[in-house]
Amino acid sequence: MAETQPEISEATKVDETKATEEVLPDADETKSGPKTDVKVDEEESIYSKQLQNQVSVARNNPLSFYVDRSRRILRNDETLIVKGRGNTISMACTLVEVLKRQKIAVIKAVNTGMDIQSYFIGSETRWTNPSPIIKFELGRGEFATCVSDYHQRKVIEIFEKNPTTKVTGVLSVEELNKFELATKFKANDEQKTEAEAFLSKLKGNNEEIDLPNFIKYTSILIHPLLKDRVFKDILKTSFGIDDDQKKSDDTDDANEAKDEDTIDVD
Repeated sequence: MAETQPEISEATKVDETKATEEVLPDADETKSGPKTDVKVDEEESIYSKQLQNQVSVARNNPLSFYVDRSRRILRNDETLIVKGRGNTISMACTLVEVLKRQKIAVIKAVNTGMDIQSYFIGSETRWTNPSPIIKFELGRGEFATCVSDYHQRKVIEIFEKNPTTKVTGVLSVEELNKFELATKFKANDEQKTEAEAFLSKLKGNNEEIDLPNFIKYTSILIHPLLKDRVFKDILKTSFGIDDDQKKSDDTDDANEAKDEDTIDVD
C-alpha cells in the first residue's frame, strides 16, 4: 500500500519561502565574494609558503640549494636546525661552515648520535643498520636579515639608478624616499615601522645613506617570503631592471615550495 504524504499548509509554505529568502547572499557578495577571501588570495599570490626552521640535507640537491634555503629561513626566524645523516653529514658540515663564514649564522649547539629504524616483515620486527647523524642548532649572524646573492645584486642596481651614487657613493634621504621602496615592494605595516626606525637612527647622524645601509634598509622592506617571480616583476615594472637569471619563475616557485624531510636527533 502506498504511503500517504502529509499535507503542507499554506502557512508552512509561506514560512519556508521567507526562510529561503533570508539566507540568500547579497548581490555584491555573490559577484565578488567576501573581502577577506580576496585579501587572502592576494597574500597567497605574492608570498610563498612559510618554511620550517630546519634543513635536512639530502643527496638529491646541491649545496647551493641548502645555502639559499638557510638564508631565507634565517631572514624570517631567529634559529635554524641543520641535520645530516650518513653520507650527507659532510655536506651538512660544509653548509654550516659557509653560513658561518658569511656571517649569516652562528653555531649555538652541535649534537651527534646513531640512528636505527625499525621495520616489519610479516609479524617480525627488524632493524636497519646503525647510521651516524648530526644536528646543528644555529642562530642569526650579523648579516642574517639582509638580502643576498641575486636579490642583493638587484638591490645594488636600484641604488645605482640614482646618477649621483656612482660618483659620491651615497644617496640622500630625499632621493631615497623618491624610490618609494615600501610601496613598490608591498611592505606590510610592521616592515614599514621597522624601516622608518632604522632610517631615523641613521638620520640622526647624517642625511645621506651609503650602500651597506641601503641594503639593510631595503632588506627590511623586502619580505623574506616574497616570491621570486613577484620580486622580478617589481624590478621590471617599477625600476626598469631586467632579470639576468637563466632559471624560470616556475622553477623558482617550485624550489620555494619544496619541503624537506626531517630527521629527529635527540
